[in-house]
Amino acid sequence: MKFEMKINGRKVTSASQIECELTKAAKHAVEESIRKAAGPGVRIKKTREGYIAEGSPDQIDRLTRRLR
Repeated sequence: MKFEMKINGRKVTSASQIECELTKAAKHAVEESIRKAAGPGVRIKKTREGYIAEGSPDQIDRLTRRLR
């Protein structure tokens, strides 16, 4: 049995490809939401441990309130 489907414009034909594409899409969605919540003046860095926000204490507090 063969199946094909498209995820984000890419054709996938196996379970491992589906898993990879869905994982990638979820990571992208999380990163986009963090960057949108940061607003102007806050710098977001991606590290091994996660994300680091650089900015004034007020800006970082605003970021944490927006992500709740």
